[in-house]
Amino acid sequence: MQRVDPLFAIYRSRADKLLAELWAVHLAAGAIAGLLCALFTSLRWWAMPVALVAACGLAALWMGVGERRLRSVMVPAGSTECTPADEPRLANIIEGICLLVGVEQPMIVVHPAEAANAAAFGRRTDRTTLVVTRGLLAELGRIELEAVVARLLTQVRDGRVAYLTTAVTTVGLPALMWQPLWPLVHARLEREASTGSDFDDDAEAVKLTRYPPGLADALERMSGVGVSGPESKVTWPLWMADPRAADARQPHELPDYRADLETRVAVLREF
Repeated sequence: MQRVDPLFAIYRSRADKLLAELWAVHLAAGAIAGLLCALFTSLRWWAMPVALVAACGLAALWMGVGERRLRSVMVPAGSTECTPADEPRLANIIEGICLLVGVEQPMIVVHPAEAANAAAFGRRTDRTTLVVTRGLLAELGRIELEAVVARLLTQVRDGRVAYLTTAVTTVGLPALMWQPLWPLVHARLEREASTGSDFDDDAEAVKLTRYPPGLADALERMSGVGVSGPESKVTWPLWMADPRAADARQPHELPDYRADLETRVAVLREF
């Protein structure tokens, strides 16, 4: 029997709860609509099963729409899906880290932003997309880039990427579809993302590489270039460095699970 990592099981359970909540909301709405139709239209009680089937179809539709919308936001026009021949250094690093971590190789996308940042997304660990910005590739050396890839792929292994992707495409779906709705989902999405922290994820990465200065140097270089880009606010939990992190100097400027880059570097220097 295959052993399930406790952390992966926790994140998987939380992701399943979010999906169950999405279905429950649609089914409840369908039941109410069916009841009203049964009481006030000629359909009578046939309206109830019809409404529930429609609600299930709508829930499935929204799940698919959420995934497609997230991909369009994370992989905007101008991004490049890479083959090993396109970015041999990056591909080689990812292949090696995947073997160490024990996850399937992700799709690699180079984002056109000049900011230095990276992210991973995907509801399944075997169907993940890793996004690195053009600025990150230009600025980081091999050791720093290896630390960044380790940081992202350990999150994939632990199930955190799948969980955060599920949160963004369910709880954050209204803002994902129309950004002005961000204030409606902001507090709930940040609360879901706070199940982990930047410090925890950094620690898992350096356990793998056994070289904390590599990640510390990467974060310093990223801070120097800047990590802010045109990212939608609802996708902030997915990025390795919160786009607000380079400018944050006070604890209240970031949610509890995130930290400014200077503090993260200082903690890594103490390892």
